[in-house]
Amino acid sequence: MNYELRIKNTLKKISNFEFRISNFLSVSKKQKGFTLLIAVVISSLLLSIGMAILNSTLKGFELSILVRNSQFAFYAADSGLECALYWDIKGEIFATSTEPVDMSPPVKNCAGSADIRTIWTISNRTANGALTTFRLDFPNSYCAIVAVKKSDSSPYTTIESRGYNTCTSGDPKRVERAIRITYD
Repeated sequence: MNYELRIKNTLKKISNFEFRISNFLSVSKKQKGFTLLIAVVISSLLLSIGMAILNSTLKGFELSILVRNSQFAFYAADSGLECALYWDIKGEIFATSTEPVDMSPPVKNCAGSADIRTIWTISNRTANGALTTFRLDFPNSYCAIVAVKKSDSSPYTTIESRGYNTCTSGDPKRVERAIRITYD
């Protein structure tokens, strides 16, 4: 008998609990509209936060690409400068007010390029000096345009190397970095 009484009491408690829940869940029409408004506001807020995070991520991605391209352009400029410096010190091949000194074999090249003596342009030759320019093309479409200015007065040599992440001049994502060295 005790057992049956326990079951009845438990059933009363359960039905009481169900009644309380159903009272809690019964919502008037005004409350339904308010709930919908809150849901729309919260959804809009979460969507705008998500869009702001996406926008920030995309800008960071674009910045990282720009930094990478800048690094490639700097490496190209550095390689062009080192090439010109090496051949100027070792071979004395660049023109001054006279013709270039060393035009004999072996081939003078850098980074697998053609003989730089076959691709250079000598301009602005005066009684006091000359300007020699050449272009080096590297793998992955990087390039450098190097200008070697020799003068009879100090500074005697100025080497300026302009590196590019792409050799296509019309490319909107083209980045240029330059390095200049002067010495006597």
